[in-house]
Amino acid sequence: MSDHETILWLDATAGASGDMILGALVDLGAPLTAIKKAVASLGLSGLRLTRRAVVRGAVAATKIDVRLPGHPHDDHHVHTGRGGSDHHHGRTLGAIRRIVAGARIDPAVRDRALVIFRRLVEAEGEAHGLPAASVHLHEAGAADAIADVVGVCAALHAIGPDRIVVSPLTTGSGTVACAHGLYPVPGPATSLLLRGAPLTGVDAAGERLTPTGAAILTSIANAYGGLPPMTLTGVGHGAGAREYQERPNVVRAMLGTRAIDEGTVVAATSDPEVVVIEFTVDDATPQLLAYAIERLFAAGALDVHTGSVQMKKGRSGHQITALTKPGNFEAVTRAALVETTTLGLRFRSERRLELERAIEKVSTPYGVIRVKVGRLAGKEVHRTPEFEDCAAAARKHRVPLLAVQQAAAGKRSSTRPTARRKRR
Repeated sequence: MSDHETILWLDATAGASGDMILGALVDLGAPLTAIKKAVASLGLSGLRLTRRAVVRGAVAATKIDVRLPGHPHDDHHVHTGRGGSDHHHGRTLGAIRRIVAGARIDPAVRDRALVIFRRLVEAEGEAHGLPAASVHLHEAGAADAIADVVGVCAALHAIGPDRIVVSPLTTGSGTVACAHGLYPVPGPATSLLLRGAPLTGVDAAGERLTPTGAAILTSIANAYGGLPPMTLTGVGHGAGAREYQERPNVVRAMLGTRAIDEGTVVAATSDPEVVVIEFTVDDATPQLLAYAIERLFAAGALDVHTGSVQMKKGRSGHQITALTKPGNFEAVTRAALVETTTLGLRFRSERRLELERAIEKVSTPYGVIRVKVGRLAGKEVHRTPEFEDCAAAARKHRVPLLAVQQAAAGKRSSTRPTARRKRR
């Protein structure tokens, strides 16, 4: 028996903007109707998406235009990845959060979009020496950029890849005009967003990677690199507004599947050494801690957990403990120091024992659910349904999460509706 994971590879070696990424996903097969519905629910009056077929460098591609109020027929006004008509005063993260949170969209779409905008705000704040609450996003806070981000998140939710791999990124060169003046390419915020991401180093004239494009790609990437080994099932191309001589101005999306053998160990047990990293904070908000934990995992942490501690001066605080392999030590410690308010940390090497881990599929009334199985000396010790599979099935079938988990664990659900006789 075998299981499969779905892999999405996004080729941004020609650069990327929000509308180019969205165009590639629509060209790949993401349903435009569902995306339009998600964008319309944002309540941004008059904003709409249109799709057209174009050619960039002899490559057929999909161009998504975000049309704004007052310019229903002006093709020169449609969004090109650098904002729109309502960006003069900019929007704060709080304003954007209210727009996105008030939309009738799936919680997974909402949460992913808010992560992208939060990273944009934090990068802008760091670039300009401002606290996040004081940052006003101009180009990235405009209605068309909000539509791009939510549209991309809705498209990804519809496609449902298990893993997203992003190619090395081309930033471009020269200067770009922004709300605050003329900036070198890549701009300050874009440069900060790209920390940890591989760059091609291609000397392409102009801004090829917009801040919105950089925020989307670096937020959704599970890994970076070339085309992964997989069986290809679909290809899409998303076009930018401009035509360049040296290469087609498109983002390429390639979708495929890769078999995972059930019963094989998916977490290495041959190298039991781990590094334990610990630090404490007493001045971090719950939002900051949640985001920091997310970045620790992105940096390579195997596990992260927190506990309450009493700190000096009688203050309540949190102790954060992260486990990582030695090869990811520098990346994880950097994330701990940069993404939290701690001024230092402790670390030590330890050894650990792990169960053999395997992934199996089980059929339930709510669809196929992956189950993680732990074995000791070949004997099954426990099995746990994959939470994300169960949550997706619960949303789809509108049943309690517990019902799906019990069904996947082999237990008979007691929460499904049953017929009841009337008392006579």
